[in-house]
Amino acid sequence: MFAKIHVHADALPRLGTILEPSRNSFSFLRLVMASLVLISHTYLFTFGTSSLEPLTAWTGHSLGEHAVQVFFFLSGLMVAQSFERSRGIADFASARVLRIFPALIVCVLLTALALGPIVSRVTLSDYLSSAALPLYLLKTLSLSTGSAPLPGVFETLPLPNLVNMSLWTLKYEVLCYAGLAAAGAAGLFNARWRWPAAALMAVVIATIYAINPKPSETFNGFDNLRYFSVFFGTGVLAYLARDRLIITAWALLPLFALFAATLGTDYSEPATALLLGYGTLWAATKTYGPFRAFCNQFDLSFGVYIYAGPIQQALIQSIPGAQPVAIILLTFAAVLPLGFLSWVLIEKPALGLRRWLATSIGRASQPGGKAANGRHANGALPRLAVH
Repeated sequence: MFAKIHVHADALPRLGTILEPSRNSFSFLRLVMASLVLISHTYLFTFGTSSLEPLTAWTGHSLGEHAVQVFFFLSGLMVAQSFERSRGIADFASARVLRIFPALIVCVLLTALALGPIVSRVTLSDYLSSAALPLYLLKTLSLSTGSAPLPGVFETLPLPNLVNMSLWTLKYEVLCYAGLAAAGAAGLFNARWRWPAAALMAVVIATIYAINPKPSETFNGFDNLRYFSVFFGTGVLAYLARDRLIITAWALLPLFALFAATLGTDYSEPATALLLGYGTLWAATKTYGPFRAFCNQFDLSFGVYIYAGPIQQALIQSIPGAQPVAIILLTFAAVLPLGFLSWVLIEKPALGLRRWLATSIGRASQPGGKAANGRHANGALPRLAVH
């Protein structure tokens, strides 16, 4: 009997065996999470509060907030892989910049210069001459805030003046990238130090949110970073343990018990990160019919995430009294094509530029153009998971 159990355990997938895009559904799950944020924000924008969502009363977080937690877990996992496969800090940094900023810049410009004048309550001349317009561009593109207003835009809505609220998380995503780069430079991915460093990181993740606990409505920037680092760091830990991390639905039972037992305590966020993170890995082993292949070829998740907010607010303003379900359906009808165009015209070409930059950096860093760190001799990188 024990032999059969042992064989069965060996047959279960490990995280390290599913990291290639063709063997996981991470891209599809990111699109699902972006869609859940869209759905959750529709109720928030329509009623001005997330307290009506049933999950908020039970877990303290809305559906959209839990989706963002999964985003940060997946980001930690995939960006850790990207760092380990990078040629160095410059290569890693260029990959991160090219993954976020080209699409973000286009979205912000379209929002400010195309949508804004249409939905604004002020005249076009007043709109274009207002100091709020360049301030919106500066504050949004610098990631300093996702709440910068545009002149006369969405002033009378239940959540007034919020143009693209979803963008506020990008600052903390970038800060997590910087923290990972610092940890990587200090030896996190060095085989000699990996497990002591991973153990130290696990202790930090388990306790950082419990230090000086505060109600979420009183969070400052550092508190937000602590919060997001729990989920991002859990993803990094999963990557570090990828060769030993077995994926089975049975493990979800004790993780759910831990999650339920810690609700309302200072350790609820690490327990949530473990449950959602591991559940995401288990869900990623499924194929979902044709959706895995489609999302691996066309990654719409980032485009859906950054375009949904302005579209939702514009619809709520344009169709007074519209029910959330109608707003959700109309938003999807608009944002899915935008996400597709963003991927095909901006994001995918930017990733191609990243590979060209990585090859140039690798050749420049070695005499005679030889590749470093065990990469291919012709300067080509191994295939990277898109994130």
